[in-house]
This record gives sequence, structure tokens and C-alpha cells, in this order.
Amino acid sequence: MFKKLFNNYKIITILWFIAAIVPVFLKYFKSGVNNYWIFKGVFWHTFHQLPLYIPYPEEYSDVNHYGVFFSAIIAPFAILPDFLGVTLWVLFNAFILYVVLRKLPLKMKPIIIIMLISVHELYGASDMQQFNTGIVALIVLTYILIERGKEQWGTLSIVTGFLTKIYGIVGLAFFPFSKNKIRFIWSGLLWLAVCFALPMLYSSPEYVISQYQDWIHNISEKNGENLFSIYQNISLIGFLFKTGIYKGNTIWIILCGAILFALPYLRFSQYKYPLFRLQFLSSVLLFLVLFSSGSESSTYIVAYIGIGIWYVTSPNPYPKWKNVLLILAILASLSITDLVPKYIKHTYVVAYSLRAIPPFLIWISLILEMYFLDYKDRKNILLTNKNQSFGKI
Repeated sequence: MFKKLFNNYKIITILWFIAAIVPVFLKYFKSGVNNYWIFKGVFWHTFHQLPLYIPYPEEYSDVNHYGVFFSAIIAPFAILPDFLGVTLWVLFNAFILYVVLRKLPLKMKPIIIIMLISVHELYGASDMQQFNTGIVALIVLTYILIERGKEQWGTLSIVTGFLTKIYGIVGLAFFPFSKNKIRFIWSGLLWLAVCFALPMLYSSPEYVISQYQDWIHNISEKNGENLFSIYQNISLIGFLFKTGIYKGNTIWIILCGAILFALPYLRFSQYKYPLFRLQFLSSVLLFLVLFSSGSESSTYIVAYIGIGIWYVTSPNPYPKWKNVLLILAILASLSITDLVPKYIKHTYVVAYSLRAIPPFLIWISLILEMYFLDYKDRKNILLTNKNQSFGKI
């Protein structure tokens, strides 16, 4: 009966949206939706041509770190009353990710597994009203569109993520798999120009240019502040710095990670196998979180979508090893909840960014798989026709 329950995508869909909406209700009536107020402010401050990267203590705590283009994304929600706006905002993010996951070239069961692996992280991202759910949807959508030869739309996803939160730039990692590289380049430049200029329609060219300049400065300062922040830099970088294992320049950590990430690119003969390319998608999502000083708990929805994709597509011949790594990752996901004693959680898990370790182990395993395993003789039993998905939207 239990097995039948979790093979029913309708039940899992209900669970998915419950996980998205419940924390918003709890947060709204308990302590308010501060992050949503920040996002809402991005639109109204842009509309009134006010500085985006200074404190507005009368409106919210903390400071905005999103690009001016984000004002166009949040606009339809910002003009609504707060309760309706934040509810629809979180549901929108959860729905977009849900639709994108359904469009992956996978059968029903693997997609259900991905959703179950990441549903707790969806809860966490929704609790913080974060756009990380939308960011991972954009990255996966970029992959899907490039797979389908629709580079002109895939590059729009890249630009949207890039001008919003920088993270979307990782979509360029799929460029080697593009069948229309010239189209990829010219459409990307076109969308960059269009999206850069879009906020000028309801502000001014001078204002938009100045805010992009301020944004670059803001991101640079934020990166420095994140290194030893308790609730930021929950990444491999954070683990190395907070434990004292490494105290040098972060660029060397990122460079080592980038070299490891790039090694599978050398396996040109494997490019034609769908499972290999899906594993690259998983690697991109994990790399983004593990090697970013801006990673926080709500960012892990990105990593756990990657973990889910790795788990259902990995051809690793040692399934027990995969299961052990997955269990460790789930325990890491739960390590910041009340299931863990408060002293252990704050003194060790949070203080030393320990929750980054299981995803890092999975990423290393993934890199080794992509570099050494031969995908030639493996039957892609999980893959369906690229235009198929379970159910209808």
C-alpha cells in the first residue's frame, strides 16, 4: 500500500504544494514575510527610482541583493495586497519547478523520487519566500530547452537567472551540448540586451545603469561578509573556512572545484548519451551550491534537485553506495530542524556548515562516475521521448 501511495503522482503533487504553501501561512501570521517585503520593495523602489541597495528599516530588515531586472519578475505580485501577493509568489515558484521537473525526459517514478528527495528543501525555501525555487527551475529549463534544440529560449532562461541573482550564469555549462551554437550565442546576446533594458520602461535608462553598477559593488561586499556568517556560506567554502581547515583566498577553492567540474567535458564520446548529459545537469546544480559563499539553507533546494536527478539517473554499479550517500544527504537536510537537539544543531551543524558535506560527497561520486563509467552499453530505461511527461498540464 505504501509503495502504491508513492507511485501516485497526484498524491505527491498535493504533498508538493502543501510543502510550499503551509510555511508561508505560518510565517505570515507569526513573524511576517520579510524577504517578500524586500522583493516587493525592488519593484516599488525601481518604479520610484530609489536606490535598491540601501537599508529601508521602515519597510523591512536586511538589504536587497537582487538585480534591478528582478523588479520585472516580482511586479505582478508586488502590486497585490501582501497576503495574496506572497501566497501567489510562493505558489508560482513551486508550480514552475513542478512543471519543469515533469518535462524532464524521465518516466513518472524517477520524477516522483526527485520530488520526494527535495520536498523538505522546498518547504525551507518557501518558508523564506525565496526565489531559489525559481532559480533551479530556470537552470533545469535551460537544460531541457537546449536538449530540444530551442537555444533561443534556453538563453532567455540563462539571462533571466543571471540578471536576477547571478546564479543563472551556470546555464552556460550546457553550451557544449548545444546543436545550434551560433543561435545560442546571438540569442543570448539579444536577450541580455532586452532584459537589461526592460526596467527602463517604468524607470529610466540612467537609473537602471546606475543600479546595475551599484549591484556589482553590493555583490562584492556581500561575498566578503558571507565568509564567516553563521547563516550564510553554508557551502564547502563555508565548511573549510569555519572549521579552520583553509584560510586562504576563496578563488583557489573555486578553481579546484571548477577543474574537477570540467574534467567530464573531456569525454567527448559520451556527449551523445542522455544519461551522461543529465548527470551534467546534476553536477551543475550541486556545484552552484557547494562553491558559492552566498549559499544558505534555502539555497539547498537547488542542490537537492541535483541530488534527486543524480540518484535516479546514476549508472553507478554499487546501488548500496548510492543509498548510503542519499541517506546521509537526507539526514543533512533534516539536521537544521527540531529533530536535532538545539545544542548540536547550533554548535556543530550550523556553526561549521556541516550540512554541505553529504552533498559534496555525492558531487565527488558523481564526477568520478562521469569521468570513468562508460555509458555506451547502458540501457536508458528511465528515459522517454523528449516530448513526453507524465500527466497533462
